[in-house]
Amino acid sequence: MVKEGYRNTSIGVIPDDWKVERLSDVGKVTGGNTPRRSTDEYWGGDIPWLTPSQLTGKLINEISETDEYITEKGFENSSVKLLPPGTVIMSSRATIGETVINKVPMTTNQGFANIICDENKVYNYYLLYLLRYITPRLEALAGGSTFLEISRTNVRSVNIPVPSLLEQKKIASILSSVDKSIEKTSEIIEETKELKKGLMQELLTKGIGHSEFKDSQFGEIPKSWEIKVMSYAAKINPRYKIPEKEKYLFLEMDSVNEHSPEVDGYESREKSRCTNVKFKEGDVLFARITPSTENGKTALIENLEEEVAFGSTELIVLSPKKDLITSDYIYYLLKWSKVRNLAISMMEGSTGRQRVPREVFDGAIKIPLPQLEEQKKIASILTSVDAKIQKEEEYKAKLERLKKGLMQKLLTGEIRVNTDMEV
Repeated sequence: MVKEGYRNTSIGVIPDDWKVERLSDVGKVTGGNTPRRSTDEYWGGDIPWLTPSQLTGKLINEISETDEYITEKGFENSSVKLLPPGTVIMSSRATIGETVINKVPMTTNQGFANIICDENKVYNYYLLYLLRYITPRLEALAGGSTFLEISRTNVRSVNIPVPSLLEQKKIASILSSVDKSIEKTSEIIEETKELKKGLMQELLTKGIGHSEFKDSQFGEIPKSWEIKVMSYAAKINPRYKIPEKEKYLFLEMDSVNEHSPEVDGYESREKSRCTNVKFKEGDVLFARITPSTENGKTALIENLEEEVAFGSTELIVLSPKKDLITSDYIYYLLKWSKVRNLAISMMEGSTGRQRVPREVFDGAIKIPLPQLEEQKKIASILTSVDAKIQKEEEYKAKLERLKKGLMQKLLTGEIRVNTDMEV
């Protein structure tokens, strides 16, 4: 039963006063091309030339610059098309449905279906959001054995809901305002991460409130600090043979987080005899097979439900000697680029599966070691910055959920907007 004011259509239930139009009825669908790569004089000019890879994974609404540019000769000697500003550019190959609006005249390669909108029928920013929303429908029309591709013929035939221009503009305005909040939050997250990098460098070399310094392998450090091998302050736990028991907690390496000291979750395993690592509350885990990532997978074990747990042999366990070092301080040392890069430089094995040997923590890797009270202060400052990052990331996730819900309701007409309000 369709509620009053709505009707069934080929694309689902929409308001009575909305139309169903083919994309070819509301705009001109065109493609792109690639000038011959072997001809140098076709490349390095002033005409922007876009490829899908520049959009993949980047949720941007507008674009003015491209990674590559072609010359007038390249333009004249190929079938590339100059798209007017305001065109809805949509990736149609491999990754389908990545959309952006060009702010300057632009060309693209053949991996796009570009819609030059009829301004009397469709608002380009409304179409931008709508194409993102109906991406599953577009993918269903795609074919190809090596990678998915939707033809421009199929793109032209796609039916879309078309409200009045006023309603289109209001819908786009609402979604754009959420996008701006997401973008602003992303900027805050990145700025705070940069702040954290600077703070780590400052705090882990200069400390807090020192006036006298000495030279070290880490640069100038406070005169009262020591340089010690990691194993001086922390026990580096070896592999451990799990005794047969009813159940035990087990942690996979993939459950160790790059961006948080918390782990993503334990498995409950039953009767098994195998060699793994053993850890307890307050230990720090270092994933030795992935330290080359920007943050590295490192975990601080807190709120452990059992006395001990076990983990993948790809994890190195560092147990702090509590009279010398705190768990938090070890965690931040392992996240610090100077310590992590040293570990990376000592990786062994084939190129595809290199690992940090456990032995490097026994002698090769040295650390700056303040007194316990200063370690706690340093860790406390960095923890507060991490909390700020986590708060902003949670807020961003909330905004993204809000946007997803709004797209579903606004772009189907389930919720109507007030067109009398100023756009």
